[in-house]
Amino acid sequence: MRLVHEWDMKKNLPYIIGFLLVCGVIFLLFRSCNLHDKNSVLRGQLGEAKNIAKADAKLKDALIAKQNTIIGQANKEIAEKDKAIGHMTDAIGQKDSDLTQLVQKLHGLEAVGDLAAQVANLKEQVAVWSSKFSLAQEVIAEKDKVIAAWAAKYDAQVTISESWKQKYEGETRLRMLAEKGWKASERRLRWTRVMSNVKSGLIVGALGYLGYSAIKGK
Repeated sequence: MRLVHEWDMKKNLPYIIGFLLVCGVIFLLFRSCNLHDKNSVLRGQLGEAKNIAKADAKLKDALIAKQNTIIGQANKEIAEKDKAIGHMTDAIGQKDSDLTQLVQKLHGLEAVGDLAAQVANLKEQVAVWSSKFSLAQEVIAEKDKVIAAWAAKYDAQVTISESWKQKYEGETRLRMLAEKGWKASERRLRWTRVMSNVKSGLIVGALGYLGYSAIKGK
């Protein structure tokens, strides 16, 4: 009985080995398909990330362009207001000169005792002071506008800086994802090459063994 069992084992051994080799090849083929699926998923994730980054960058570029326009308008307004303030400051200086002349003239009128001329002189001084006060108020209002323009310019610049930062962070994340995918693909490629060589060896070995067994059995 033992001899019969050993004979059956020897008789069926080529088929058993062949079956195991075929199972090994099937496993390697399944493993290769699994690696291909993983690569496809990774490529899909990278493609989706690229599309998101591209759309986000487009929005950021539009926002940056808008803020640059705001900065340009603020610069123009600041220049115009500074020019207006300069003219009003010159006008205030002229009013100071007029007041100095009127005061000197008043002293002369006081010396001769011309009361009517003195009253007229004082009224003129009041008018100059009133005009000077109005100019000073306008200067204050214009400076407030300049401050507001500088604030708008600052806010726009902050928005631009934040947009550039977000663009950089998005590009960095995309680059890291691409590098991760590249490294993973390299590992999978090396593993695929190894499996391909093993698979080829198993197939050749199985065919050779089966062929040898068939010839030997004749």
